[in-house]
Amino acid sequence: EEGEGPFDKYSDSEEIIEQCSSISRQQIVELVASLRSQHVGDRENTELALLLARLYQALFPLVPNLVLAVRGKQKEKDSCSLAEVSALVKTEAEDMFNIWISSKLSQFSTSLFSLTPTAGSFLTSLPAWDKVTISETGDSGQEINSIISIPPSPSLPLITSLLSLASTIHRSHPSSFPQSLLSPISINIFQMILSHYASLSSQALTQNFALQLLFDLHFTQTLLVSRDTKGQFSTTLSTLLSCLETNIDPFDLSVFSPHLHSRVKKAAARCVSGLGCLVPADRVAIISSYKISTTTTQDSHNILCVEPQPCPRFQLLPLSTAILSKVSAKAALSSAHLQLPLLAGQAAVDAKKTAAGKTDKSPAHQTAASFFGSMPWFGTNS
Repeated sequence: EEGEGPFDKYSDSEEIIEQCSSISRQQIVELVASLRSQHVGDRENTELALLLARLYQALFPLVPNLVLAVRGKQKEKDSCSLAEVSALVKTEAEDMFNIWISSKLSQFSTSLFSLTPTAGSFLTSLPAWDKVTISETGDSGQEINSIISIPPSPSLPLITSLLSLASTIHRSHPSSFPQSLLSPISINIFQMILSHYASLSSQALTQNFALQLLFDLHFTQTLLVSRDTKGQFSTTLSTLLSCLETNIDPFDLSVFSPHLHSRVKKAAARCVSGLGCLVPADRVAIISSYKISTTTTQDSHNILCVEPQPCPRFQLLPLSTAILSKVSAKAALSSAHLQLPLLAGQAAVDAKKTAAGKTDKSPAHQTAASFFGSMPWFGTNS
């Protein structure tokens, strides 16, 4: 006879399952607390926080038996123990993601502070400006042409900081981040930009530097401010823009504004792909639909847009008269070449008929030749 074990598998099974569920739940709670106490305080190694966040994300999907152990005999939807532990792990994962994102935003803020209105930083802050020719009518009625300079792109510290942050997030696979964490990133970035530019506007600025700051604010507003957060920044942004415009001559501002806004749209359309993880979803579709006006009939597409649908058609290439005549001649030759086999077959049949008529003039042969010659299908390749 088999010896009796320490448990009765028939009467003690429910108690064993319940005890296993309790121990598993307790161990997970202790694991989370231990990892947080040992590693969260290490601010220098923020990549470890990202690793822990992914560990918590994958804990239950990759260990399904752990789900069974925590759940016990309860159904998955009715298991209070599983819901409690899942909420704990999810919250801890979001906290780890927030720690990592906060460290990257801190680096972004530090990089943005290199934008200063000092004379030594102009060469490292301002990009090369576009030259635009405008026409004006003088007092005598004569047309006067003048050349003005317009910033075509954001300041170098701003675009460098944005691209660096976006590249860092792209390398960490932002599609695996909780959506509730990605949306506030653009809000935090814009708040940092407004705070730093507000401090710059309180200083004495040259007209060119103020014009570049105006471009930067319109650029970041176009990219980062969604429909839902527009009202949150409208007052602060309007005040800051008005403060910067006081450093620009009113007449020059009225002349520069149309060219400035058109270049803001062009720069935003160029950068929307590289900054995709920072741009709100509703702004991506709007910015990608911007059409850059050109003076030529042939559009010079140099912008990579994020479009869900492919291009409906290719642009037609203009052909000169000489090329059209060559194309017509080639088409005629091609058509004649296609008719050559049919004509050659018909000529061979006619030659055979003539030869047969010469060699044999009997009535029977003449009748046969007349019969086959009257049939249009005879001698063709179809």
